[in-house]
Amino acid sequence: MEFTFENLLATNIVNFIIVIATLAFIFKKARLVEVISKLAIDVKNDIEKSATSAANALKEYKQTKKDAKNTPKLQEEIIEQAKSNAYALGERSKLKTQIQKEEIEKSVEKIFQKQEDKAKKITTNEIYLACIELAQDQVIQKLDNDMHKKLINSSIDELDKIEGSLF
Repeated sequence: MEFTFENLLATNIVNFIIVIATLAFIFKKARLVEVISKLAIDVKNDIEKSATSAANALKEYKQTKKDAKNTPKLQEEIIEQAKSNAYALGERSKLKTQIQKEEIEKSVEKIFQKQEDKAKKITTNEIYLACIELAQDQVIQKLDNDMHKKLINSSIDELDKIEGSLF
């Protein structure tokens, strides 16, 4: 057999047909068409998801850009709100402090009033006892022997009168 161009071409064509037939057989047996189709569908879905994600990212970017423009205004609003809250908190603290102060003052006043009343009572009792002692001392000093005798005689006379009226 002689290798001519025509023979070489014929063998190459036969080999090509065999390769094509083999590949067709392999594709058919391995279901490569379905695998390739599924792969194509997955790629298509990924592309669609990417497009949706890109659109959402673009929307978020625009919103963020818009928010970034409003950031100084929002900061001012937050600062004003914080100042307002701090002022209100301060006012409530002042009011609570004032109420507590008044309650403490009332409590202290009651305690002082009780202590004052107690001290007055004790002082009054001590003064009363001192007055009794002084009066007793005065009475004892005034009563000398003569006075004492007069009182005794006067008492005896009174007893005699009482005794005489009984009989």
